[in-house]
Amino acid sequence: MAPRNGPQGPYPYPTNTDWSDKAFEAIANTCKDEGLVPLPEAAVKHGLAPALGAGEAKRIVETQRSGRRVLRQTAYHVEGRGTPQAMLCLNVDLHGAGSLPWWLNDRTRTGWVRSTPEAVDLQAKLVSAEISLARAEAALRRAKSATRKTGSVATQVEKEAAQDALKGAEERLEEAKEQRKKAEAALNERRPLPRIETHREDGRPTAALATELLPVEVAASIQKYATAMLRKRGQMRPYDLEESLVQEGQRDRATVVLQLFRMTGLDGEAIEAWRPVRATGNNRADCCLEIYGLQAHQIITGVPQPLLLLDGEKEDPALILRGHGSILRRLSARLNAQYANPDRDVDETAERAKKIAQVPVRVVVGAAVPERLEASLRELNVHDHLRGQLAFVDTERSLALWSSIVKAYQDNDLLTDLLLNQAAQDGSAPDAVLDTVALADALLGSGSLEPLAALLPATEPVTSHALRDAAIRCITAMMFPLVPPRPAGQRPGAHRRTGRYWPIVREALMEAPWGTGNGTSGQKVRRRAEVWATAVAQQFVHRGNLLAATGAFEGIDVQEGVRLDRRSLAELLSACEDGDKQAWSTLVRRHLLAGMINAPEPFITAGQGSEIAANRKGVRRTPVNAVDALIRAYAKPDHPDVTPQMLLSFARSILQAPDATEGFPGRPAGTFPAPDTNGMARPGVLADKEWFDDLFPKLPRENAQDQEQEQEEGLETDQPPQEENRKEDEEDLEPPAYTRDQYESQSARMARLRLELIDQVRATRAALETAAEQVASLKSLAEDAGHARLLAGAEPAAPEIVVIHLQDVRAILAMAEGLSVPLTDTVKAVIDL
Repeated sequence: MAPRNGPQGPYPYPTNTDWSDKAFEAIANTCKDEGLVPLPEAAVKHGLAPALGAGEAKRIVETQRSGRRVLRQTAYHVEGRGTPQAMLCLNVDLHGAGSLPWWLNDRTRTGWVRSTPEAVDLQAKLVSAEISLARAEAALRRAKSATRKTGSVATQVEKEAAQDALKGAEERLEEAKEQRKKAEAALNERRPLPRIETHREDGRPTAALATELLPVEVAASIQKYATAMLRKRGQMRPYDLEESLVQEGQRDRATVVLQLFRMTGLDGEAIEAWRPVRATGNNRADCCLEIYGLQAHQIITGVPQPLLLLDGEKEDPALILRGHGSILRRLSARLNAQYANPDRDVDETAERAKKIAQVPVRVVVGAAVPERLEASLRELNVHDHLRGQLAFVDTERSLALWSSIVKAYQDNDLLTDLLLNQAAQDGSAPDAVLDTVALADALLGSGSLEPLAALLPATEPVTSHALRDAAIRCITAMMFPLVPPRPAGQRPGAHRRTGRYWPIVREALMEAPWGTGNGTSGQKVRRRAEVWATAVAQQFVHRGNLLAATGAFEGIDVQEGVRLDRRSLAELLSACEDGDKQAWSTLVRRHLLAGMINAPEPFITAGQGSEIAANRKGVRRTPVNAVDALIRAYAKPDHPDVTPQMLLSFARSILQAPDATEGFPGRPAGTFPAPDTNGMARPGVLADKEWFDDLFPKLPRENAQDQEQEQEEGLETDQPPQEENRKEDEEDLEPPAYTRDQYESQSARMARLRLELIDQVRATRAALETAAEQVASLKSLAEDAGHARLLAGAEPAAPEIVVIHLQDVRAILAMAEGLSVPLTDTVKAVIDL
């Protein structure tokens, strides 16, 4: 329980060792009773117990008559009971500064890049540049202080020396800023996604997480970056969260998990820090620490002793407080002492933080399958954001949806079947055993791509670009799974069986049923294309505009799926060398497109008004136009420098560029010189959008006929001739509205018209049957009227009345006779169906 040797007040002290042991015993016994795996004892002793609120350990522990300690029934609950995602959550209050934001926040997921050896090396250079910048800033402050101290008593020589030192410090600061700017540009202003895995103790998994081994300065840099990304997203919030916490406190329970931070100090010593991290409520955790006057990275790597100096203690700037209990004990003692002062200022930390002295949370202390713990927590994080109050930007929303789709495939045990059936390449083992957890990490951008090697041909070398291409194939197959063909003899309009895979995507994206088609505005294909583009962008350091993938897929791709070419990259390139036009079309559409969008110098952009600026390169064109121009150039080049050798050299450069560690002189890694007619690099000529648009000019509208002829000659495309390049494309600053022609292929149009024909035939027949009934009624009524006149012995109707009726009846007869011609033509048209 709380120690009694510190000032008493609202801020809790760490739980003592005795109750910490009792709490772990109760957690372990309860997990055993529930059939769950508990977290390790060290996580409770060094991470959870120090952060528990006042009296919480005693409240949650219950001693049975046998002396066995368990958790009270009211202190915990099991989420997802009976499923692999089951978690035992402890409902407790934690110290307001006892937890910190999680690195794996899906709201900021696009701010990270896949962790590769090249990216890790670039991060090390960036951290070194950040340290150099911090030292340069400190040196400048000292130089300015020294200059101010040179008053009237200083000699002229001393004043000049101080000014020279100040000038030198300013120059070194500018150099440090430039180095940091270059290091950030190499990573496209992002950071490698840190690897977080299931914690293991004696080889057995536990209900806790652990980071990979990181230098302490890198861990601090990662946390600073993660916090900065959170605050950037938080700017969209319509209210001040920090002031809200000060005035109202935290009402909702956030989900917390214990995580072990493995680090190495500056002198090589091993540092391990157990900390509670929030899987949900990350922004609130950051604001709480801000209110307490601390930073998240300090909670991980250590707080300088002067920041938590106690009364009567001597300041020691070199002392770093690393223990979680030590940090929170000193913090509570300082704040309780401030709070005890009746004359305290309302803006003092003790007063501002009193409503978050303790905050309600649910701590994960047990899991059914610890290996699934991270995925389950990320799913909670996604759910929290998709249905939260803070706006979820398109890229993060799409990544959250992609995460849901991957998890849905996993939960239904369909991930292996789908990838082996639809994404595996010729020459791969048809009965390969795939690690679904590692596959999911790879496809989500948080793990290595090595597990995808099982989908590659066994006879070809496993390269980085081949693995990345395999990942793109998998994403395509998962977003646009094949739908079983319609059974022979099934009448049009009958219920279509969509197989096992299509409903997975539909449910995750909350789409309308298959029978509704692509919707009235192409919303299905547009949403799937956005998710596809976002998931694919995770495979690249540089991320392009999501709208650049507009037109990459059609409505028929949603309805029937995308059938991928099973040939490997090497086989496709070889076929292109042999003059295979279809192989070139496939290579461009399904394998080069992602690299041309997500390049340091993108070749395909969204082509919308937002790109109109002085620094915009090339011409304004739709993404589909750029793709069609590149495909057309293989058979009908529009520039003398375009040759098959040049095109294949360009294709290989696009595929290999993301793995490059160097680039065009003065440009970031991944840029490359333009190829010449022989496929050799042209010195001094950068391959960028301006060069691309020059060699592959914008296709005018009249080239639609040429594209149709190319399809007849064998250059089949899975994209219909596009009616782009209208005058509005050059003048409209806003994206044009989606029309049916932009998403509906001829095959989809044929299927739709056949269904509409059925309805129209039924409507016409019903109308004619009604007309026939009306004619029969007319005939009967006329006959009855004549018979009634005879029975009455009356005179015939006036001649002018009879003439009017005759004219009307003859007009009706003419209309009926006129139906024979279009009906005869309709019979002929139906024969041609």
